[in-house]
Amino acid sequence: MASRDKPIKSEDDHSVETLAEVFRCFICMEKLRDAHLCPHCSKLCCYVCIRRWLTEQRSQCPHCRASLHLHELVNCRWVEEVTQQLDTLQAAGVSQPRGDDFDRDRCRSHEEKLSVYCWTCRCCICHQCALWGGTHTNHTFKPLEEVYETHASQIKDEVAQLRRRLLELISLVQEVERNVESVRSAKDERVREIRNAVELMIARLDSQLKAKLLTLMAQKSSLTQETEQLEALLQEIERQLHTRKRSEFISHSAELSRMIHQVRKKPMASFVTAPVPADFQSEIVPGYDSSTFAMQQFTQLQHKADPVYSPPLHVNGLCWRLKVYPDGNGVVRGNYLSVFLELTAGLPETSKYEYRVEMIHQGSRDASKNIVREFASDFEIGECWGYNRFFRLDLLASEGYLNTEMDTLILRFQVRPPTFFQRCRDQQWYIGQL
Repeated sequence: MASRDKPIKSEDDHSVETLAEVFRCFICMEKLRDAHLCPHCSKLCCYVCIRRWLTEQRSQCPHCRASLHLHELVNCRWVEEVTQQLDTLQAAGVSQPRGDDFDRDRCRSHEEKLSVYCWTCRCCICHQCALWGGTHTNHTFKPLEEVYETHASQIKDEVAQLRRRLLELISLVQEVERNVESVRSAKDERVREIRNAVELMIARLDSQLKAKLLTLMAQKSSLTQETEQLEALLQEIERQLHTRKRSEFISHSAELSRMIHQVRKKPMASFVTAPVPADFQSEIVPGYDSSTFAMQQFTQLQHKADPVYSPPLHVNGLCWRLKVYPDGNGVVRGNYLSVFLELTAGLPETSKYEYRVEMIHQGSRDASKNIVREFASDFEIGECWGYNRFFRLDLLASEGYLNTEMDTLILRFQVRPPTFFQRCRDQQWYIGQL
């Protein structure tokens, strides 16, 4: 029976310790004083500790992170009675040596309880070692319980600091989470602003379209009305030609002539109206800036096989020019016209720009026959982007792009930033350079 009493006693003491841990403040890790309870996670804490946390840190439970205010705390008056009983049980447990600890804390030499701490040797000994062992003569001794309490108190203080550090880290995590939410909210707000702005822009475009269509419909209505009147007159004349007797037609011919004259006296110029422009101003994407490059004596330039540069196009402090290989560049030499757009001056960082290169059809004035290449590329100073195989050299003359009489080839190039924001950035940089 004696062998079974020890583990039972140890288990009881362990249960008391575990229960005592439950009734510790989870903030200061000390005995509860004026215990209060979080209504969300039911964790117990000292009223002074939680009040200090809520007033100096944030209105959240440091354990469950739920929103918490002082008036929501639950006062647990019964906890004081429980802690007093636990103190009594723990005191009784301390006064009676626990079986396992009692067996373990014994001197190997004398089988006596370890009760003395040799400060000189930094080890635990029994009273016989201290008094008669001879090994610890003239050493400094202290009660083992006192040294244990000192070490335990120090470790508990450090544990409390660790827990406070944990709470601070949790607080920092919450701060980062709030920052994440604020960043996402700011992004969503910008998206809403952009959508609202775009909707207003679309509404203004619809208004412009409506005004243009009203003008065109008025023009069409006027022309349609005149057409209907003219068709009615022609039908009336045809009817009289086929139905009236010759004598009647002769007598009515003066009236018909008057009606025809009435229609014809209105000049055709009065029906000609200026075309309504089919352009709509974009409030997001800026328009192109363009320049035209006419290459004179193109055949001679081909024989030289050197690149030819257009006059510079200056836009907001940026300098652009065409770099043309009349006889082709690299592996396509002799077969293709090579055309590139070069940024010769501008911002130091790489930026994206949209560009068009257009070869003018000189055989007619039909703009639809012009060869147009357009793209968007990331430019940095001195960098070229374009087309190695822009157009076949053997087709330039036969297709009407090379004026053989003047020996001239005309290229037009256009460039723009993709947004007004980037254009403003370029302008600000240019102003700063002035």
